[in-house]
Amino acid sequence: MISPKCMIYCRLLLAGIGTILLIVGVSLQFAAAGNLYGIPLSNMCEAYSGSKELSDAQAFTQLINTVLQQRQACISLPNATEIIACCEAHSPNIPGTTWYLSGICAKPWLTGLSQYNESMPPADKIELFTAVLGDFIGVAGPGDYLMANAEFWCKNCPNDYRKNCPFDPPPANPNEPGFQNNNLCDCPGGSLSQPGQAFWSMVQDYDLSSTYILCSDKARVYRSWITALFPSWPKDNLDHAEQQFLAKCWQGKSPLGYILSVGPVLSIFACIFSVVSIFKYFANSPMSTLGFNFAMLAVSLTLVSFWPLSFTGAAALVSRYYFCYGLSDPVVLNATSSARSRAAPTFFNGNPCFDLNSEGQHKPNPFIGQLGIYNAGYVSGGVLVVIALICMLAVVSKNAEVVLEEKLSTEQNGEQAAEPKS
Repeated sequence: MISPKCMIYCRLLLAGIGTILLIVGVSLQFAAAGNLYGIPLSNMCEAYSGSKELSDAQAFTQLINTVLQQRQACISLPNATEIIACCEAHSPNIPGTTWYLSGICAKPWLTGLSQYNESMPPADKIELFTAVLGDFIGVAGPGDYLMANAEFWCKNCPNDYRKNCPFDPPPANPNEPGFQNNNLCDCPGGSLSQPGQAFWSMVQDYDLSSTYILCSDKARVYRSWITALFPSWPKDNLDHAEQQFLAKCWQGKSPLGYILSVGPVLSIFACIFSVVSIFKYFANSPMSTLGFNFAMLAVSLTLVSFWPLSFTGAAALVSRYYFCYGLSDPVVLNATSSARSRAAPTFFNGNPCFDLNSEGQHKPNPFIGQLGIYNAGYVSGGVLVVIALICMLAVVSKNAEVVLEEKLSTEQNGEQAAEPKS
């Protein structure tokens, strides 16, 4: 039979261990949740192109001019067959798209386009330029810029075989439109990565990757895009557009933030009520019941909070990158130095390499590496929180037993005192 004094020490020990684990776990969860969906955009651009530079208004202006110049060259061809062939050759080959609705020749009946055309309403203007560039920058409509791809966010481009090459120089013979697969894309508005600028192979789900980018960084690039489209707009208009974009970004992330933070918050309350219930002054108070209820609810929501990490694709995105260091052809494509000068290494099944860059260096992808650390940090913190809550449940459960025993003992003594002596 364990003595009451020993039981008190055990409960204090459990409370101390649980409190320490809870502090560490909650700190990990808050730190990871606050950064998991706020990774700097420069990290993504460094992984994509080897450069941390973000797109600016000057880069977008040059991009627009390059696209409109190529658009005019295609539309000016003498017959419809050549026009269609040129437009399709200089637009991303996306299934289900039509050359006159999206791509470089979208709405070909509109000639003489320019971002300096003030006669076109702003809504029509951004819709048109989104249709022209949307397939390249990964934007389906004017309201979908939050999910743009790296070509939009990043100023520079990787010196790589590009699957998305609408801006190759036109062929010398207009009767043979299109680009050769062994030609490198140019990089309107930026520059191709130079020798020594390492980049990593990236998955093409940039809309998924954009979910984890810092909203303020994305809003700043979007402001640069609006500045390039509407060069005559005053600062107030640009500020309003940036603020609305930033608000929309935060609104998209707020439900996830709520789910990821409610578990740690409830865990803190469960710990407070459980520890307070140990003291004799609160022995007969509802603190034990509150601690138990909060702990049960916190355990449930902590386990539920792991679900958004899979639902939003964080864990799935990280798992699509393979460890390739030490492997060579044919297991890892582009593993030789001659091939790496034109393409970042990938696994033989097409999945990108996490730990091998275009220079053959054994370095982790800076964007995916940070995403993986925060993902693992949140899960690890959640595990510690669950263990801490189990300790707290043991504390409040034993406290309830002690209180019940005292009540029964008090009632029994009262009944004995009330019985008449024979």
